[in-house]
Amino acid sequence: MKKHILTTGEFAKLCGTQKGTLLFYDKEGLLKPKHVSENGYRRYEIEQYFEFDLLSMLKEVGSSLKEIKTHLRHMDGESFLSFLEEKQVAAERELNKLKQRTLMLGDMAECLREALNFDYDVLTVEQQEEERLEVTPTGASPSESQWDLVQRFVEFHDTYERQEQKPRSPFGFIFEPDDVRRGKLLERYSFHRARRTTPRSRLHVKPKGRWAILAHKGTEETHRQALTNMLETIVSSGMTIKSDIYVYDMMSYIINDTGDCYAQKYCILVE
Repeated sequence: MKKHILTTGEFAKLCGTQKGTLLFYDKEGLLKPKHVSENGYRRYEIEQYFEFDLLSMLKEVGSSLKEIKTHLRHMDGESFLSFLEEKQVAAERELNKLKQRTLMLGDMAECLREALNFDYDVLTVEQQEEERLEVTPTGASPSESQWDLVQRFVEFHDTYERQEQKPRSPFGFIFEPDDVRRGKLLERYSFHRARRTTPRSRLHVKPKGRWAILAHKGTEETHRQALTNMLETIVSSGMTIKSDIYVYDMMSYIINDTGDCYAQKYCILVE
């Protein structure tokens, strides 16, 4: 005859769990053995497998111990349906976060791969396709401190956190050539990859065309000089500058050992 009363070890094996887990569930009042002898031996009825299965399902969907206790003690179809629908919404939210995290990891890997393999301080001219960007005025000024700069980044990320979204690379800024000629690296706009939900007022299309490209690693002073030289070289080569300067971050905080040295890629539309 098949056994209907099981020891703790036998019941644990049936449920694919550990004896310690069953003891914990017993202590918490989640799943108590149907039979406890005077000397403390616990015995489970085989039908309790279905109680264990329900408990496991509730854990799997992210229920707290308090929620599990409530539903196991007071099973009600309507309230349990509402509970399941709430968990479904929460699971979909977590799935969306996971998808965004996967995309972000891919973007970071692609960006770092480029940064590690780039031929720095070599000016090239390349044909590039258009790029859809979401741009935001920075409100930056020549007198902006490092504290102000960090605060702008914090506010930027907080905005997306409230929307439960993650901005995607490329990340960067837009400089005006005249600012650079005056010796200022002033970030007029920040940008990142456009979203489907990007407002029309902030959607910017970086046009298709021939782009002068230069990447540089160094301090703020060497970046200023490299960018100034880039503008001069473009003009002396007989080309005309047709755009602002798009400045792409190259994951400086990973590829450099010091905060004073950073890497950026500069792109300028030329004709």
